Amino acid sequence: TERIDAEVLTGAMWAELRPAIVGALRHLGAEGPGPRASAGRTGPATPQAPPGGDAITVAIATRDRPETLMRCIASVLSARPAPAAIVIVDNAPSDHRTRDGVAETYRSDPRITYVAEPRPGLGRAHNAALAHITTPYVALTDDDVVVDSGWIGALGEAFASGEDVACVSGLILPAELRSPEQWWIECSTGFGKGFQRQVRSLRTRSGEGPLFPYDAGSFGSGANMAFSMAFLETIGGFDDALGTGTRSMGGDDLAALHRAVATGHDLVYEPAAIVFHRHHDNLAALRRQAYGYGAGLTAYLASLVVARPSEALAIARRAVPGIGRIFQPSSTLNARRHPDYPSSLVWRERAGMAAGPLGYVRQRMSDRADRAVA
Repeated sequence: TERIDAEVLTGAMWAELRPAIVGALRHLGAEGPGPRASAGRTGPATPQAPPGGDAITVAIATRDRPETLMRCIASVLSARPAPAAIVIVDNAPSDHRTRDGVAETYRSDPRITYVAEPRPGLGRAHNAALAHITTPYVALTDDDVVVDSGWIGALGEAFASGEDVACVSGLILPAELRSPEQWWIECSTGFGKGFQRQVRSLRTRSGEGPLFPYDAGSFGSGANMAFSMAFLETIGGFDDALGTGTRSMGGDDLAALHRAVATGHDLVYEPAAIVFHRHHDNLAALRRQAYGYGAGLTAYLASLVVARPSEALAIARRAVPGIGRIFQPSSTLNARRHPDYPSSLVWRERAGMAAGPLGYVRQRMSDRADRAVA
């Protein structure tokens, strides 16, 4: 076999990981080895001091997973700096375990707010959280996540890295890789967007691909994203008809990430803002997830057209590269999949894509009927 020179290997590793390592050292109060390297798309120089933890509230939507939720809350409270508050939204729960567990564990902690949202839907749950937030920024994560101790600080630094940062997304790493199914997810979903800070903006679109700015999945993921509250107010919050728990089955995060860029703001991907996600470890769960990811993607695109019919032409112009990304074996979507990734999951995702727009329309119609009755 071909030998690789150790110095060449370490040099390549350092070039790739240097920004993340330097950022982590700075969060720990240590000095990094020289100025931070800029790579990829970079934003303007830092115009202000980073907002501290007292400027950020963390919102966690949950449903019937009190054990993992408690781990998530504990990790957020252990962050340095810690956030100003945590809002927990119990979304259409089937029992009172989450309510009782939060009350028992955090009864005397004024930073913790519990909110019950009986109507299912992740977008609706996020909107329920926004009503209880008084800080300038909100960070959103999932109940099956453990956050890194430097997560809040890294988000704050990213918001301060430009004059008009509306959204920050971060690096999602696996909490464990013990089963083939977890490995398949890690290889295929693209949770990790690399180890270098990126700025996504209409101003830098010359370096973007043909699907920009509709390729919102490349901007970040819902388990690790934060927004300026001022921005969310201008767009009216999240789309209630999108997200897990609705007929759309997803897409609420994609729509919000897209709007941050499409409205002319900057979106910063900050790899030093790290969370650890517990991937599904069985094939049945992966089948549901694959279908939901596909449905959420096209439901999100349908939501853009419903809100602004003029978007239809812009999306249609990207149909050819979009279809190529789905079906060409060499596309980034397909090439990153593990060789053992079951083809049945690929077709489940594509089936979800076919169903997503109709699911979104049906959810909108159902919501309209509910409002009429109320």
